[in-house]
Amino acid sequence: MPGPLAEQGLVPPAANDAAVGPVILVADDETELTDEICDYLSRYGLQPVPVNSFADCMKVLTTRTVDAIVLDQRFGPVDTLPLLPTLRGLTQAPILIHTGNREETDRVLGLELGADDFVLKPVSGRELVARLRARLRSAPPKVAANAPAPAPVVAAPVPAAPLVAPSAPAMESTGWRVVPSERRAYRPDGSVVRLTTAEFDTLVALASKPGEVRSREELTRIVFRRTWRPGDRSVDNAILHLRQKLAPDMGEGCIATVRQLGYVFTGFGNA
Repeated sequence: MPGPLAEQGLVPPAANDAAVGPVILVADDETELTDEICDYLSRYGLQPVPVNSFADCMKVLTTRTVDAIVLDQRFGPVDTLPLLPTLRGLTQAPILIHTGNREETDRVLGLELGADDFVLKPVSGRELVARLRARLRSAPPKVAANAPAPAPVVAAPVPAAPLVAPSAPAMESTGWRVVPSERRAYRPDGSVVRLTTAEFDTLVALASKPGEVRSREELTRIVFRRTWRPGDRSVDNAILHLRQKLAPDMGEGCIATVRQLGYVFTGFGNA
């Protein structure tokens, strides 16, 4: 018997039927564009579920299983990037942000907050299908696509608490200081290095164990409070921006990449 969303026309009755193709939630406030995308996905064996408001998007995610999401960044008055942690609390399905915004900062922010990929408008149907199939292949096997994420993700927003005990001393090297209790990093001249929460937590995680290789999986759990998945670039982006903000003083000298293993903090003095 169809549920209330199916009666409203939001979800096809067969949305959870294992006999059909992967279910793709297509969420965009442009009805004509949504219909066009859905029509193309249908031709390639995918089962699109169109919604044209963020409220309906949330209704689908709380009542149906989906395998992937194509989500408009500017959903009417709603900027969906800050809401990605909320969506991650409802689903582990790959999220592709559909956007006309070419700003790198938004893409980096979206990836840090839980998006899996960005596709620029206008995207060809063929490219969108290829990207969706690639994400579906890399999804964990035999796990419900929108089964609840691990507890740390569905919990209330993680407070800006230090990763080590508040009484821990500052980590110092050649005049540089990383002070977890203040959540600040200082240059030798005393000026503050302006870092995002993810960048600071990544620096603390690395600098607290100098010389020890820390994998992307480990850093993802510590910094982003979720499980690392193939293709997840959140840690790499945090490292990239750390290096940029420490440059030209440090460059890549204090954080070295260990191929196929992860990253290691080599000490400010080695730069």
